[in-house]
Amino acid sequence: MFNERVLRLAMIAGLVITALLIVVMQPWGPGLGVSGSPGRVALLWIFAFVGALPFAVYWMYRFAQHPEWNVMPGRYVEGMKVRLASPYTYVAIGVIGALFAVAALSEGIRLDFQAMVIAASAALFGGPISFWGLLLGQVLGRLFIHPFWVSGGAAVFLSILPYSLFDAAIWAFAGYIYFRFVHSRGTRGLVASFLLAWIISEPVHQIAWLVGDYIIGNPWEAAAVNIARDWVLPQPAFPFLPYWVLSALAFVPIGYIAGHAVRNAWAGGEASE
Repeated sequence: MFNERVLRLAMIAGLVITALLIVVMQPWGPGLGVSGSPGRVALLWIFAFVGALPFAVYWMYRFAQHPEWNVMPGRYVEGMKVRLASPYTYVAIGVIGALFAVAALSEGIRLDFQAMVIAASAALFGGPISFWGLLLGQVLGRLFIHPFWVSGGAAVFLSILPYSLFDAAIWAFAGYIYFRFVHSRGTRGLVASFLLAWIISEPVHQIAWLVGDYIIGNPWEAAAVNIARDWVLPQPAFPFLPYWVLSALAFVPIGYIAGHAVRNAWAGGEASE
């Protein structure tokens, strides 16, 4: 019923439709109202379900075509049947979901420990587990661990699922990219492969949050202030880098390195698969 071509076309169509709707609805202007207005929440749901969900499904499908990626490292035997839904998968999703939910506490101190957790998952487990683990952890974290929706009202509450979904889609992609370019790098050097995976995946991480949160969620006057705060202006405490710059240059790479090291240890020291 579904194959790579169908899923690729669905992904492209979803991204194009979403981009066109953003251009038509112009969230940077006053037409959609103030930050958190119903129109902005509706556009966020479109961004998540029309744009991000098919994107995630495509990259998880691509990941699933490599059975050796979907088992605990060192356990794969050529020709063995691999079930995507297995105790290994469920346990991994539960662990990542719990860690990601607890890491939501770091939002209050403006440090992106959640990015470090999910980057480690992307390097250790890959796309599908990272997608479902983040989706579970983000929903639980935003509902119970750091429930800022309590003071934000209905708009913030209704934004939890679409925020979680498009964030999970980012890491479905990043997990595939890391396995494709690092774990399956062949004769290419580890450092070059690592940098290549980071250069390909991190812009998707940054741009998705820029559009999905800052631009869709706010008229330009408010968006510009938030963008300057989180990408341009230094933070008041060490190491002073803006929130998203620190995430990209520190938390994400550290997470990748940690996840890679654990997978390498599980595989008995094999650096590639």
